[in-house]
Amino acid sequence: MRYNFYDITLYRRSGNNDDGIFTTQNNLISDLYIDFFDGYKPPGTTRICVDIGNEDYIRGYHGSILGAEVAFDENDYQTSSVHQQHQIILDTIHSIAIFCADKYGWDKTVLNNAYKKVIKCGFIYKKELKKRLSKDRKHYAALLLENDGKSTIISVIFYNLKGELLNTVELLQSFRHHNLITHHNWLNNQEFGLQLKNKQLVIKASLNKNDAETEIKPAMHTIEELEGYLRLITYRKLTDRGDYVSWANQ
Repeated sequence: MRYNFYDITLYRRSGNNDDGIFTTQNNLISDLYIDFFDGYKPPGTTRICVDIGNEDYIRGYHGSILGAEVAFDENDYQTSSVHQQHQIILDTIHSIAIFCADKYGWDKTVLNNAYKKVIKCGFIYKKELKKRLSKDRKHYAALLLENDGKSTIISVIFYNLKGELLNTVELLQSFRHHNLITHHNWLNNQEFGLQLKNKQLVIKASLNKNDAETEIKPAMHTIEELEGYLRLITYRKLTDRGDYVSWANQ
């Protein structure tokens, strides 16, 4: 199975009160940057795990995960505005990506274009996927992804054939969307949605309804397992370690 390149994570072990903010910024900008690869995948690589340090250094691969270290000016980050912090994180992500590209022969044109596009969009993640025509060829629908770094809201937008907006329905607010949108399509001439767990879990929107509906159709898994998976992918605020453990054990 071919896995996509999906993440560049900066590990900052400063112990500062703003570590949570830093992680949120990293998630947002990493998702933006990689989305602008437009499907390009660095050969043999699914993610880059980067420890913040004093120099740019590549540790090497563990399977398809590439380990590295990157230079980072902590004082510069701490004394900067939020927008400047976003720029610092983008520069850090891009610099280690280029450093890896030089070593492994990746396409630097893709990386440089992604860098420019993140700046151009103002660090705002709002992406509409390709419109799909209904089976009766009367309407279009597309997924809309909105990411703030903490969570992603996945919605369906319905259009008529002229491209005029008919309805927008929120399907799910999740932690990150990468593995959730692989299978999305028209279910019939009125409904469009996500098909998860081999179509055993369907989250769908309708042309004429304001709220999403969830269908659980157990086959290879039990109802309890599918309900647990739904809870696992649904966003909730995790305030401490206990919340995280409770969520992870669902």
